[in-house]
Amino acid sequence: MNKTAVILFANLPEFEARAKSFSNYSSQKATQQISRVLTQHFYQLAKNSSADAFLIDSNLQKGKNFAERITNAFDATYAKGYENVICIGNDCPSLTLNKLENAVNQIEKGKIVLGPTVDGGAYLIGLPEKHFNKKVFSTIKWQSSKTYEALKNIFKTESDAILETEKLVDIDDIKDFQKLNSSNHALLRLISQIITNFFVPISKKINQFQNDFIRVDFSSLKSPPAFSIYNLK
Repeated sequence: MNKTAVILFANLPEFEARAKSFSNYSSQKATQQISRVLTQHFYQLAKNSSADAFLIDSNLQKGKNFAERITNAFDATYAKGYENVICIGNDCPSLTLNKLENAVNQIEKGKIVLGPTVDGGAYLIGLPEKHFNKKVFSTIKWQSSKTYEALKNIFKTESDAILETEKLVDIDDIKDFQKLNSSNHALLRLISQIITNFFVPISKKINQFQNDFIRVDFSSLKSPPAFSIYNLK
């Protein structure tokens, strides 16, 4: 067992489609398929890191609200014996393996690693157990434009230990794709193909990628699908 765990904290596709829309026509089926692909991608990303990886989806999350669920996810992971926990979501395509691995390296040096999003949220939260206070953590106003500010504020007395990573765009709707500046072309191509299959206009940012040589298998709803990408340059 490694001393660091990466947890992917994500909704099941059917839950995601109730809260977000990744198409201009609010196609829940398109949003569900994109959610599956994103979850698969980031779970694989976590498994490719030097840390241990866990997927905590809607079925495994415990709590009456988001604050309780994410707090309990951290708490339960520390209880497994991990010294450090890094939490990521499935909605930040610009998060790469290099960025995640850097967070693993820094947290193992004792750093609190925080990744801010453009809209005021957080795409990555990395905490050594000694910096985790369950009661305080659960009081953060999550899923708002003030989340990152509130998160950073609870560590204000430990500011020297905080490492802030690059600010990135997270995806809440189709318009957010236009804001992306991502090196993850393969993932964007795959998402582009899904939207195209539903005859939905897509962003100019995604349109620049060719959609040849993509195959997707969405055979399972409750677990990430297998998918293959061939001949991507």
